[in-house]
Amino acid sequence: MKKENTSIYNYKHFNPSDYNFTKFHGPKAGDNYIDFEAKTLDGKTVMLSDYLDKTVVLDTGSITCPMYANTTEPMNLLKQQYPNVHFLLLYVREAHPGQRTKQITSFVEKMDNAKSTSKLYNEKREVLVDTIDGFAHKLYGSMPNMTYVIGKDGVVKFRANWTNIDALKKVLLDPDKVVYKDYYGVVKPPLYTAVRTLLIGGVRALYEFLKGLPQLLRQHKEVNSKE
Repeated sequence: MKKENTSIYNYKHFNPSDYNFTKFHGPKAGDNYIDFEAKTLDGKTVMLSDYLDKTVVLDTGSITCPMYANTTEPMNLLKQQYPNVHFLLLYVREAHPGQRTKQITSFVEKMDNAKSTSKLYNEKREVLVDTIDGFAHKLYGSMPNMTYVIGKDGVVKFRANWTNIDALKKVLLDPDKVVYKDYYGVVKPPLYTAVRTLLIGGVRALYEFLKGLPQLLRQHKEVNSKE
């Protein structure tokens, strides 16, 4: 099968410079949401607007993202607690590709990775698969594990550069209230979770993460000053 063209968006080697944590682009709290098209795991084409009959919690992740792996279980628990809310996971690019889980080069590969992720983490949320070039991911800020809460009126009520379960719990108590804070400190995953997830990418993915760790820590420290 001929592979689809890909771009630098789906990088082969992780580098902290692929992310600018201090510039969280996309619609801000109080702005109207931006609609986009995606695929469900069974191949159905849907729009984000299809879910606005309820409040939407939109999260991003990938099978090689330790931050996503660390928040899956609490997110699924929240889904059980709030049946009047749509909890969606947007599958984006591989955060830490390696020789095992490689750089995505086709939509078929992306769909396969999304299905594997849903099975591995017993994902209870509906998984939406972004385009090969990350159209929706770029619209909403390009962070590997970010969260948006969008009201039925289409207004962004809350967003976080990193998924923050404690902050999200407070928002869901009053989902019509707009929270204007954008930046939240990283809740670091346990070492075991981080290493296990990175090794899904492969040994190279773990090496590239450790190599970039000093720069990552500097970038996170800079973001923390925005809180």
